[in-house]
Amino acid sequence: MTEQRNSSLTEGPAPTRGISLNLQLSVLLVLLALLTFVSSVLVSTSNMRNYLDTQLSQSAKDTANSLGLSISPYVGGADITVAETMVSAIFDSGAYLKMKYTDTKQQVVFDRTSSLELDEVPSWFIRWFQLDPPVMTSEVNDGWRIAGNLQVQAHPGYAYLSLWRHTKAVFWNSLLICLLALVAVHVLLIAVLKPLKDIEKQAQNLAEKRFELLDYMPMTTELQAVVRALNRMVAHVRRNFNEMNDRAEQLNQQVYLDPLTTLPNRRALMQSFTALNQLSGNEDDQHYMMLVALSSLKHVNDQQGYAAGDLYVQKASDLLLHHVRGQDSAQLFRISGSEFAVLLRAGQSSADDFRRGLQQTFEIARTDQYLSGFAGVVMRKLNAGEDLSTTLSRLDSEQARQQLHPAEPTQGLNAELPLSRSNWQDILHQFTRSVVSDTSAGFSDTSLQVSSDMAQMFSLEVQPVYQQQELVYIETFVRFSSHGQQLASADVFAMAERLGVSLLLDKALVSYILSQLRGLSGRFAINLSKSALHDEQFTLWLVNTINSNQAQLPQLVFEVNEQATLGAIGSAKLFFDSIKAAGAAVTIERFGASFSSFRYLQGLNVDFIKIDGSFIRALEEEDTRFFVETMTHICHGIGIRVIAAQVETQAQIDHCQRLRVDALQGRGLHHPISFQQFSEKNGCIFNGTRL
Repeated sequence: MTEQRNSSLTEGPAPTRGISLNLQLSVLLVLLALLTFVSSVLVSTSNMRNYLDTQLSQSAKDTANSLGLSISPYVGGADITVAETMVSAIFDSGAYLKMKYTDTKQQVVFDRTSSLELDEVPSWFIRWFQLDPPVMTSEVNDGWRIAGNLQVQAHPGYAYLSLWRHTKAVFWNSLLICLLALVAVHVLLIAVLKPLKDIEKQAQNLAEKRFELLDYMPMTTELQAVVRALNRMVAHVRRNFNEMNDRAEQLNQQVYLDPLTTLPNRRALMQSFTALNQLSGNEDDQHYMMLVALSSLKHVNDQQGYAAGDLYVQKASDLLLHHVRGQDSAQLFRISGSEFAVLLRAGQSSADDFRRGLQQTFEIARTDQYLSGFAGVVMRKLNAGEDLSTTLSRLDSEQARQQLHPAEPTQGLNAELPLSRSNWQDILHQFTRSVVSDTSAGFSDTSLQVSSDMAQMFSLEVQPVYQQQELVYIETFVRFSSHGQQLASADVFAMAERLGVSLLLDKALVSYILSQLRGLSGRFAINLSKSALHDEQFTLWLVNTINSNQAQLPQLVFEVNEQATLGAIGSAKLFFDSIKAAGAAVTIERFGASFSSFRYLQGLNVDFIKIDGSFIRALEEEDTRFFVETMTHICHGIGIRVIAAQVETQAQIDHCQRLRVDALQGRGLHHPISFQQFSEKNGCIFNGTRL
């Protein structure tokens, strides 16, 4: 258990919100593309500017030399006008910014200048990429003597225009190439990273107990190696899960299931009966056992053959299953060829209604084929300390009396008068009025404001779940009372379902519990009914409520019954995924009580399973220990932690430790206590396995 404890608790550092590889690579490539684009434009423009500067310098130098030679015969005497005319003719072409002639005494003989006005080139471009054409000087000779100096500076206007046009062309060409390159790289990046996303999804699916293989190989050799390794691991986990599940199913069928109806058999009844009977004194709900006898089975077998008898048994099984599935706390067993048994946790009124419903069903099913009636049903309340054989003997006696005197009503189970329908309507109205009576309006409010009188109607109890001396979480229970009278929880939920207010009752209970847990630390578990589990509106309200009050609430765990989960796997999966996304954990309780295949766990994002107490109480038997060990291996193989419920004795604790069960809960470790005692007297702390 220590190894498992360490492995379950060591889950690595808490996940942090990171940046995806796709985003990082995309940002890097965009930055590189922008850097390349900008640098290419700047370098090309700079090179072009240097070239134009050189051309302007060379042009001014050539003009100064040639023009100096041309005007040299005319610079002396009265012919200077001819020289000035020649200079003006060349200057007026617009290719020059300045032409100036000075004599040997530095006196300006003539000077021509023009302004730098450029309409097509933006002023910011001129400021950023300035052209600085040099002033080129040529000596003008008058025969054998120097007559003066001619200065020429080229006009940069045409150069600026050429540079501007060149820059625009480079800009658009580079931009087009950059965009095309980005698109090509993006497509390539998608192709390369798609397998990585699929690998990430496959790993996430594995963490959520979905064993899916990648059916293709990526292009890159490194990712191919990763895909092959991950596929092998997933296939190995799936194979181990299937093998362990097959072993569990085989043992389940051999030990606990009837081969004809696939219902739990007498062995399973003995196990469940012992667990329920020992609990009967610890809970406000009562426990009943019903015996259903197929009174015409012998006649059908004798007259029509055993095949017809098997059909008769199967029909009875289907009718019973239909009724049992409508009652969350009922379990159905086939204990002999002609007898079925039903274990029921309920209040008196719910038990009586269940029995009457069965009797009416059997009356409707009766035909001439069944001479002695379709089936008879008798019921008895379980007494603490009474074993199964004694209870069955009393039920057999009651069955025989009923067959001899069919007109006599079944003996009353309790002297108390059951509550009427109107009484229940008033009680449930009191329970749910704080969360409004209209469902659509009620599920839009995510605040935790509850009425003050809830404290008189609901009493909260808590019981810890331990992993050795470490507290895993604390389970909460709600007890009901009305006008000072304690009500059976099973009766309350059954009547709420019948009167159509079960979702409002669940909302009232969850709101009340969350309001009590505000400001506490640690982890607390809340039980939900089948109606809440499969209702999308309730799921949405619960998720919104958790998200809206995240800062005030402790960590939450929601416990749901295995039978309720099996009722609709699809909606249960949606609920689990939604709750997990809100940061809460999920526990499936009474695990194994349905004696069904464990394959349904595949694909369900569950954190804990809580083994049904009937298995824990039967751990003295070798095949039960093997079955529990197989359950534990299956769950550990897919990352689910295992809790043993209803642990009462040191021997059970020792067995659970040897079977590597992760955590324990039960009166052998800690009795349930009131939330008030827990919060006020003990500072919301459980110390070890005692207060």
